[in-house]
Amino acid sequence: MKSHKVRVIISVVVILTALLMFFWPSKTASENTGVFKYFSNIKLGLDIKGGSMLEYNMKLDEGTDPNEIIDNVILVLRKRLDAAGYTEAVVSKVVSGNKIRVRVEIPGITDIETAEKLIGSRGKLYFAEVIDVQTSDTKPEIRRNKYVVINGKEEPIYDYVRDLYDETTWYKVQKYFTFGKEPFEFTGTEVVDANADINTRKKGFLVNLKFSSQGSKKFELITGNLVGKRLAIILDNRVIIAPVVNQKITSSSAVIEGIQTIEEARNVAALIKAGNLPVDLVKFQERTTGPTLGKDVVETIVKAGLLGLLVVMVYMIAFYGWMGVVADIALLFNSMLLLGVLAGTHAILTLPGLAGIILTFGTTVDGNVIIYERIKEELRHGRPPLTAVRFGFDKAFWTLFDANLTTVLAGVVLYYFATGTVRGFAITLIIGVLGSMFTNLVVSRAILESTSHLINVKKYQSAAVEEGKR
Repeated sequence: MKSHKVRVIISVVVILTALLMFFWPSKTASENTGVFKYFSNIKLGLDIKGGSMLEYNMKLDEGTDPNEIIDNVILVLRKRLDAAGYTEAVVSKVVSGNKIRVRVEIPGITDIETAEKLIGSRGKLYFAEVIDVQTSDTKPEIRRNKYVVINGKEEPIYDYVRDLYDETTWYKVQKYFTFGKEPFEFTGTEVVDANADINTRKKGFLVNLKFSSQGSKKFELITGNLVGKRLAIILDNRVIIAPVVNQKITSSSAVIEGIQTIEEARNVAALIKAGNLPVDLVKFQERTTGPTLGKDVVETIVKAGLLGLLVVMVYMIAFYGWMGVVADIALLFNSMLLLGVLAGTHAILTLPGLAGIILTFGTTVDGNVIIYERIKEELRHGRPPLTAVRFGFDKAFWTLFDANLTTVLAGVVLYYFATGTVRGFAITLIIGVLGSMFTNLVVSRAILESTSHLINVKKYQSAAVEEGKR
């Protein structure tokens, strides 16, 4: 009885959480139309809603073969977009005559400037000490600069760089560090990894940084000399973020705190992690795009999926009676859970993602069918309904667990090795299959144990008698 109450409580908490995430009013809620107007908290992909398209020429040195560079450029841009959460973005090579360009299509972003800031250009990612901050419409002038020799070349120490998000904010920075025996710079090549996370100790979000062994030594020297001062992280001569150094960092990792939104944390991590492109990118054209699939086509696909769902639900009721009703409730529960997770995590939904959702309809129903056949066997052996339900779920557990685990592992492999829209399919598949396993083993069981008296026992026992006579 105690375990039954726990299942009921967990089921109620989960569905309420999913509903809250799905319906919670958000300033960033997408302005969807048609059948998607009811899913305002879910971001739609380029094929459903449209977004921004930017095309770049590569600024190559004389004699450089663009075919040797383009794949690396696409890889870096792909990493930036994936790390920022835009897994459905499309990065592709465009051949026009003798020219090779790179095209980036980002779903859900209709502001070209936002898209450009996310993509960036070649830019050298580097860390620098913040000396001063000024507000000006034009770049302030450095009257007296100092110079150091870096790699045999004399370089100015100080420079003014603009904030990434505020055109009037200028940071006076010291680009080269003069601690130790020789002056040195700290660039993006020293950063091994960067990822966004929730700040569990304080409010807000953070970015975890991991450095190479050589970079760790340099960063320890920098932070040891700049405690209480600001350290700017700069790309394309734009300050991505300029946190205060709180303490000397002696390990190979560091944390940037004080970030207000997960989107900002993801963007910072993405730009740091994949900050250096092998070439400069020169913008060739830009435009906002409409859906790559026609609105009518998308709505037809969605309506066809809903019709198929309705047919399955009717079939389950006709074949299994009250247990079929419970299966339908579990199916709706899992659908709401999946949509809630998509809304809560700000995942982008595209047509492959819709295919993943529809596929999970089948896994949810299939799981219930396996359980119900076990229950029917127990009923034919003359067990009481409640006992038959419990025995049926216990016997079906490992079958369902193994079947769903293999599907989830396939989804993980797809997500890890694929990019773009294939990742979107993998995400909805993994969430949906995990949700179907939860609804099958927890939600369906909680409902059936509470309503076992509604199962038509005579139907299955009479069927067993008839089979015995034969």
